[in-house]
Amino acid sequence: MIRKFQTFGGIILSASHNPGGPDGDFGIKFNSSNGGPATETVTEAIFAQSKTISQYRMLEAGDVAIDVVGSSKLGEMTVEVIDAVSDYAELMESLFDFAAIRNCWQAASHQV
Repeated sequence: MIRKFQTFGGIILSASHNPGGPDGDFGIKFNSSNGGPATETVTEAIFAQSKTISQYRMLEAGDVAIDVVGSSKLGEMTVEVIDAVSDYAELMESLFDFAAIRNCWQAASHQV
C-alpha cells in the first residue's frame, strides 16, 4: 500500500512475536517509501525524537467510518479509508498468472 499510494512511509500495526515491554517490541513498525522496514538509523532517529515530546494535542471529533471507503476530514487532516483486501488482490494478480497456475494444478490433479 505504501508503494501503491506513493507515501513517504507507513505505520504498520502488527501482531509481534517479539517480547513486549519497555525494552521490547510492541508490534508498531515504520516502513519506508519502498514498502520495506525503515533502516535502523531512521528508527533510532524516530525514537530519539519521540523522547523529546513535551505535549500533544487532541481533537474532539466524531468517529471516522473505517468501514466506508473514501475520504473524510478530521479537523484539518484528511483521512483516506482504502479497501486493503482489494488493493492486495490487485497486487497479487499483477505478480502471478492465476489462470496459468490453475491450469497447471488442474492438469496435475488429472494425472494422479
